[in-house]
Parts: sequence; structure tokens; C-alpha cells
Amino acid sequence: MIEANEIFLDFDPRIALWCDSVGDTNDLAGLANYILENKIDLISVSADIVSFIWTCLEKTGVKILTRYNFTLSQKNMDKYVSDLSEQITKIWKQGANGVQIFLKMKDLQRFVDTFVYMRDDLFFEHDLGIGIDICDIGISDWEFVFDKLRAIRANSLCLTLNEDTGNRSDFVGRIYGMLQKWDFNGEIHFVLGNNYDRIDEVIRLIEVEKPELSNRVRFFLDY
Repeated sequence: MIEANEIFLDFDPRIALWCDSVGDTNDLAGLANYILENKIDLISVSADIVSFIWTCLEKTGVKILTRYNFTLSQKNMDKYVSDLSEQITKIWKQGANGVQIFLKMKDLQRFVDTFVYMRDDLFFEHDLGIGIDICDIGISDWEFVFDKLRAIRANSLCLTLNEDTGNRSDFVGRIYGMLQKWDFNGEIHFVLGNNYDRIDEVIRLIEVEKPELSNRVRFFLDY
């Protein structure tokens, strides 16, 4: 459960919820109640619980994102892309509002090249978010990243911190470098766990360097 913290003294619009697979229907019902009671309007869930959670949240205005990983290490790339497209089409029918595609920086070009021509059909009236580990992005990569996000018309960039090595992660420097190169009209999402120190660093940097992004930033906290 999310604990009270001085950064989020009350549940505010920047909070989103990161939900892993839940054990049974009672747990899922509890999750749905938690979302509604705390007025959370954006959640990220695994594909296996989309249908149930949508049933609980239908007509509430809560946006449901489903996450997938994209990797090039496939023997049959055509079949892999076809299967992924089928999975995404299936979760639309189950009530999802969008997807988050998590990939490595080195695979971004291939992902865009593969999906750009089916973007309108596959993601029609649904959100597309691209997720990358911020430590996988070099200071000189940001122009390329934003160019590809615009090319695929992504709705959001989702940054993770898969391994926080303290100062060696240069997290603050990486966020600062991103903000200096910012050239994207979508939202900026962060998956940092419930690491309020890192969240506070992001908030402070955005307020100073790019205050116009303040209403487009979301933090996915662990349920």
C-alpha cells in the first residue's frame, strides 16, 4: 500500500498506481476499491487482470494501461510482432485504454520502424507509452529519443530506474540533461517504486528547469 509522505500529503493528480498480478478476486476487488477510494485516475496493470479490473472500474473515468516488453532477441520476428499485435488488440476488447511498451534503448529504432505503419490501426483511440530505463539513455541520445517518440506519435515517455546505484546512477544529472533537450508534447511518466527521495528530485528539477511540464508528469507508485 502507498504510505503517506510529505511529497504527497494527500493523493494528488500526479499519483498513478503500478499494480502487479494480484492473487485472487478478493484481492482484485480490494485493489479496485483502493483505486476509487483514493481517487486515482491512472493505473498500470499486467494483461492478466485487465478484464476484471475494467469490470470494477467501468464508467469511473480511471484510465487503464497495460504493459508489455519489446525485445529483438526473437528467432521469428514477424511472428513475434504479429503475436504482440494480437495481444494488444485483445486487451482493447477487455477495456484497456492504452499500453506501455518497455524496451531497451538499442531497440527503439527497430520498434518505431516496425510499428509506425500500423500505429493508426493498432492504437486507434488508445494511448501508446514508450518505457526506457533512464540509465540506458546517454546525454547525447535525447534528441534521437524525442525524434522517435514524435515519429511513432507516442502519448507518453515512461522512465524507469531499474537499478538505483546511488550517486553512480547520476540520476539527477540524467533528469537535468533530459529537461535541457526536452522536445516532446506528450506526458512524462516515472516508475521509481515508492522512492520518495528520487521523486522529490524529479519534482524539484522540473519546477526549476521546465515548470510547464508540471501538469504532464505522473509517478507510478507501487500498490
